[in-house]
Amino acid sequence: MTRSSEKSFSPFFSPRFWVISAAFWTTAVIALATSPDLQSSWIMKTMGDKVIHGLAFAVGAVVWVQAIESSGRVRITTAMTYGSAAVLLIGVAIELLQRYVPRRSADIRDFLADVAGVLFALLALAVLGWCRRRSSAPDS
Repeated sequence: MTRSSEKSFSPFFSPRFWVISAAFWTTAVIALATSPDLQSSWIMKTMGDKVIHGLAFAVGAVVWVQAIESSGRVRITTAMTYGSAAVLLIGVAIELLQRYVPRRSADIRDFLADVAGVLFALLALAVLGWCRRRSSAPDS
């Protein structure tokens, strides 16, 4: 179903909001991941590197999926596929770039945390969609 025949996951925000959010997330995550001095920041010490990776990539998956889905041109399942693929490709690119950043290194465990965050976001989006469809279904 396309957006015209299916209730959107993002009824409160415009398509432009999601596209800008996806662009902002992408820029911010690449800038932060390639910053040589971020490793010792208080947030890394407080929350842990892998938790931050998971949370950041869960947010990335949501904004990318919403940006693609809100275009109205694809089914939500296609948006979930493309959005998660885009976010995971960004994760791979970051790990490759970090090999060349002072005091940073590529780490497969970081990428696995990224994957876990994306999977969590996809599960949350699927559950949200199921709940919305169920609540809007006519009573039998």
